[in-house]
Amino acid sequence: MSEETDKKAEPIDPDSCVDNQVEQLGIKELEANDQPELHTYITWRKPRSLGLFYDKTFQSITHKLVATRVVHYPFFGVYLNTPGHRYSALTSIFPMFWSLKFFWGFLSDSRPIFGKNRIYYMALGWFISAVAYGVASLLPYPGPYYGTDDCDIDKSVIINEDAADSGMLYVLVMSVAIFGVGITDLASDALVVDYVKAESDENRGKSNVFAQMFQSLGSIIIFLTVGIMLNSPEYGGSFCDFPFTFQHILIIYFCISVFGFFNSSFLTVETKRKRPPVMFKKMLSDFWNFMQYKIFQRCGALFLMVPALFMAKSSAMVKIKKNWAKVDPMMGAFSATAMAFCVIIGLYILQRFFLKASWKKMFFITKVYIAIAGLTVEGITVFDVLRSQYFYFSEDLMNSVAHAVNLFIMLQLAAEVSEDGLEALTFGMLMTNYTISASLAVVIGNVVSVPFDVTGDERYISDTTEDRWMVFGSEAAVTFVNLLSIPVFLLLCPKDKNDVNLKKEKLGKSKVGAKIYLVCFCLGYLFIFVFNALIMIPSTQCLTILGGRGC
Repeated sequence: MSEETDKKAEPIDPDSCVDNQVEQLGIKELEANDQPELHTYITWRKPRSLGLFYDKTFQSITHKLVATRVVHYPFFGVYLNTPGHRYSALTSIFPMFWSLKFFWGFLSDSRPIFGKNRIYYMALGWFISAVAYGVASLLPYPGPYYGTDDCDIDKSVIINEDAADSGMLYVLVMSVAIFGVGITDLASDALVVDYVKAESDENRGKSNVFAQMFQSLGSIIIFLTVGIMLNSPEYGGSFCDFPFTFQHILIIYFCISVFGFFNSSFLTVETKRKRPPVMFKKMLSDFWNFMQYKIFQRCGALFLMVPALFMAKSSAMVKIKKNWAKVDPMMGAFSATAMAFCVIIGLYILQRFFLKASWKKMFFITKVYIAIAGLTVEGITVFDVLRSQYFYFSEDLMNSVAHAVNLFIMLQLAAEVSEDGLEALTFGMLMTNYTISASLAVVIGNVVSVPFDVTGDERYISDTTEDRWMVFGSEAAVTFVNLLSIPVFLLLCPKDKNDVNLKKEKLGKSKVGAKIYLVCFCLGYLFIFVFNALIMIPSTQCLTILGGRGC
């Protein structure tokens, strides 16, 4: 063997039980070639060994503000009474700048900062996020849409008709904050990919699962925080004269961003890469060659199409939640917390017994289960068999682990298909595809819901048999769209890690396919910016394609 091969990296702490930890969690050192040496072993004893995963916790807290309805529902859904189609579009508007992740992936792979390709990009993202959240916390706070009477919302009294429009400024500033979190998320995801690449075949994916478990921990923290603090009558809660507002939540997010900055800079381990920085032209040439592999084109098509189908939601969901299930923030927080605990347990079982299971089988089983459970709960609520916030949240509780498994499959696929030296760029482009597809999911959900006219409060207040059938029809139509994701996924996705490598050799390359993919990517990228711009302009928010009733 050569001298370079025999040469082993020194462990961080020779006195620690590294060997035992490596054997248990499957993290092995990378060879000193094109890969970075990760002297990083997952252990609870040394904070530096867990810096990346602490960062994942902070990211989850900030990301849940825009990605989870439980978190932004009290302010945008109740306090501002945002119309159903515009509320659904929030999950697309917020991550608008998130779609630039592929650009940051390009920089992260090719231009290290102080010799590091990941951690200082993470710190940069947290800095941008801290500035934006600081600005958001200083904005003039709008009044609520409805008045209150005897510690409850009085829907007969409208005190701020422009509440929903005034909330758009918050959406804009918070989108900039999410742009920062997107940089952090991309760089940390690329570091997780480095960890995954260093794992043995037997334990492949454990770092990915471990990162998701820490993200679930962050979810628990923010769910409880929002549920307790935003529980006054104006937000749909029951704490009379409670002093906390959404501005206090933004101040907390500012503090978390500051903590994230210092954690990324000083507590997250990443060793310097052996190879020198790559020129932009060489990086683009390498990535163009990689894009010609048909396996990448299939994965790109999967990330562009499948989320658009399985993430589509009816515009009626937020109105059912507010008017019929009568969900209050406290119950929403407790339910979401229980969901996060279920996800942690589910992910533990996944990494213990199912890491080698077929991705196709797992996706098929979980999507059918989610569709059946979701439509059942919605139907029971819509037809007034049982209208209870406790029962309504059973849908999210039952489906939480299944959703986590779906996310794990997508993340693991993105990690396995990436090429050495192009990890962040590949992961960033696929995740940008995911963002584009998620925006398209909002359009699909809104357009499918348009014939049923379910975006306003009137149908839920009158609550006739016809109203119920229209609302349920909207839910059923969108559920059918969700199920269409199954055949698309089964057609495009490899079975597992070994099948990724097999298909890469078997399918070969196609320059035409790469060009078609680039055109679709650019059109999709243009689409999300146009869509988000239209949904934020008051004069175009009524367009049918956006889910409105027509202008």
